Amino acid sequence: MMSLLRHARHPFARIPRRAPWFALFLSLLAGCATQPPQTTETDWESHEQALEALSSYQAKGKLGYKGQQRFGANLIWETTASSDHLLLTNFLGSTLLKLDATPSSVTLVDNNGKTHQGSNASELVANLTGINLPVEQMRDWLIGLPTAVDTYQLNNENRVGYLAKRVDGKLWQLDYNEYDYSVSPALPKRMVLSSAGTSITLIIHQWTIN
Repeated sequence: MMSLLRHARHPFARIPRRAPWFALFLSLLAGCATQPPQTTETDWESHEQALEALSSYQAKGKLGYKGQQRFGANLIWETTASSDHLLLTNFLGSTLLKLDATPSSVTLVDNNGKTHQGSNASELVANLTGINLPVEQMRDWLIGLPTAVDTYQLNNENRVGYLAKRVDGKLWQLDYNEYDYSVSPALPKRMVLSSAGTSITLIIHQWTIN
């Protein structure tokens, strides 16, 4: 009997002790669980003023166009105090459209490398490429600034979630689906610009504020 008792295992012998790292993991997990969520809400008046103060910026991303023609393109939009520049390239890097616009003149280079001149950016783009785009309004709309629109609505974070404006008899509507909070002020990341028969999806991967 003594021999049997001497070699019997303790009833809890199979339960291993918790390693020190396991206790540390639990404490870190508990700390993360108690951290308050990061707020993205803002005050509209101060956010609007911050957007109005932006005089020079660049946006890089993607554009998806659905209208009389359908295509996807790489997008670079650059705005300075006195000019706007739009470059669309295909996924191989070839130029589809290059536009340079100032208040007094517009220059467009098409996919064949031919240069065209005009005074109205939207008309020049539409007439030469068949692409409908309210170019003159985009310098403000792209950053979420509802300049001279007919109506707009703020989202739950007090940034523009929707705007609409009739341009040359055509109603344009812009939905802001997502914002980029890695820049200050926060700027749009995913947008859908639409009009009768046209839908343009804009996804901005990188903002540069100068």
